[in-house]
Amino acid sequence: MQTDSKFAFRQVDGTFQLFCGSQRIGKLMPPRSGEAAACDTVTELEDGIFKWVRQYRFAGPFPKSVREISMDLMVEEPAAFWMIPAVSYDGNPWGGGMEPKGWRKDGESWTFASHRVSIPGATYSEGPRWSVALFGEAGGTPGFSCSLEIDSGKAVHRLLWPEQERPLVYAARDRYEPPFHEEWRIEEETVFATTAYIVVAPVAVPKFSYANLLDFAWDLHAHPYKEWHSPEQIWELGVRFAKESLWVEDGFFRGFVWGLYWNGQQWIQKREAPYEIGWVGQNASLANSLLADYLKTGDRTSLDMGLSVLDCWAEHAPLDNGLFRVRFDHLIGKKKDGPELNDACNLSTAALQYFEAFELAKRCGLDKPAYSRIALNICDFIVSAQQENGQWAKCWDNEGQCRDADGTIGAFCVEPLIQAFHRTGDRRYLDAAIQGYRFYMQDFVANGYSTAGALDTICIDKESSIPLLRSSLDLFEIKGEPKYLEWAELAAVYFATWQWHYSVRFPDGSPLQSVQYDSFGGTSVSVQHHHLDHYGLAAVPHLLKLASFSGNASWERRARAIWANATAVLSDGTLSVRGKLRPPGGQDEGFCETRWRTSMGQPFGVSQWLVAWPTAFRLELLRKSQPGDL
Repeated sequence: MQTDSKFAFRQVDGTFQLFCGSQRIGKLMPPRSGEAAACDTVTELEDGIFKWVRQYRFAGPFPKSVREISMDLMVEEPAAFWMIPAVSYDGNPWGGGMEPKGWRKDGESWTFASHRVSIPGATYSEGPRWSVALFGEAGGTPGFSCSLEIDSGKAVHRLLWPEQERPLVYAARDRYEPPFHEEWRIEEETVFATTAYIVVAPVAVPKFSYANLLDFAWDLHAHPYKEWHSPEQIWELGVRFAKESLWVEDGFFRGFVWGLYWNGQQWIQKREAPYEIGWVGQNASLANSLLADYLKTGDRTSLDMGLSVLDCWAEHAPLDNGLFRVRFDHLIGKKKDGPELNDACNLSTAALQYFEAFELAKRCGLDKPAYSRIALNICDFIVSAQQENGQWAKCWDNEGQCRDADGTIGAFCVEPLIQAFHRTGDRRYLDAAIQGYRFYMQDFVANGYSTAGALDTICIDKESSIPLLRSSLDLFEIKGEPKYLEWAELAAVYFATWQWHYSVRFPDGSPLQSVQYDSFGGTSVSVQHHHLDHYGLAAVPHLLKLASFSGNASWERRARAIWANATAVLSDGTLSVRGKLRPPGGQDEGFCETRWRTSMGQPFGVSQWLVAWPTAFRLELLRKSQPGDL
């Protein structure tokens, strides 16, 4: 909706009330019973954005303990959609996991530490007319928390000091722990100021009207940062990690393991996990990077290793129906129980990487028509497996039967079909891509979230929004219709809710503090996995393209922050973390910016899991980029 009226806070009956023109939207609530005397100041920063400072005065007798003070903003319009960015999207209704559901548990509002949220302590609600958000000032002491009450046709946005999480602490996707609650001890009369920011805007697109919140929070916390290593160093470290740490020869298999783990004495390969064409293992992408390394450096071992991986999969993984066996464990007898499943994410990766492998091999002076055939056969299967409404399965068995139909993950099938159309000119690929794209984009817009791209979770996540972003831009280039660019921006805005807009202040002595990790720019995994990883790298080229197409430079800034964050704690061979020297190119998969338990049982820590896919993603970005792009 459009409005020419300015937003304003006015004092009415002794309270600050929020208006747009003559219409009241909500009000600041006075301190709750038992809190100290308080004085409020509200400053307009720009239309729809306000800074709210509340000063609490604590009088004797001393000493005394303070367990809770708060800043509450009540919105009178019924909430049709609400969000705690990277934590809860409309109460996380999709999926059957143990992540926090709804706005309360056992009659008590969920309360989350500010560092669990991608904007510090942010809560967001929107009704038919207005969207309203509240968040706190990052980096202060003591820490703070947030909660959101959706009840009686109203929304109450709340910030609380000192830091607390209740009624339980969500500590792992299958585990809760007792509540956490700090106390603040006051020795003498003092004034304590709390600061919050309020962002209000008309609802332009239902469930996606938070762009002003994201832009303001980003600009508020933006600061200078730099990569840990140059692109040239990252290329060299990535190639070394692939060739020296991930390479495996297992029977007739030639390829890469998932990663390295610490066995108590040294880093060793995780050999019991499946060898995988994409997702965690990224065999095809790493092989293509070795072909690119040969073109870059002339190193024959890179060419030989890359070709051996691609040829091994090409010989053993394709099926007669066009499917591709995306994991190698069944092929070499490591796993025999249960059906063998081939998911849309891995199949998409196989097709896209074999299309590229065909071109890279040609540049290396080799003709590999089998690579192109594999990719096209996968695309032919995808076309044949599409339902009338455009939907694809999440995964199929080797006979091509759907074994799971739910989630946004089928959207990964759009990308290889577009590439098949570019290479062949066959309209049936493009027609299937458009039909599938419309199904998943309409579902995304209707729900306000995407689901199940992270294959080890069944929940709302960020990963499954990336194929929507990419295919929106691809179709905009092909069709030239503005609607595709608008949909690309919706996917990007949603993706941005998972990106950390500030630097978490980690406890002294914690692993993340000791390695000087900066959370700014990183992206969280899903509502089941409350830690940062580097999967945002997959969005970087598309955010850069969106910035170019839309003229909105904020997408480029976000892309560059993702890249810089993804170079953090990347070992050059001299890095030691918690007394463990890491091999060149080794890097953690996860960074626990909140009370999320690692395998070592310590919050604010690192995963100690030096995994393959971030290396593959960085190398892929570099091999497809021009100097100066990153």
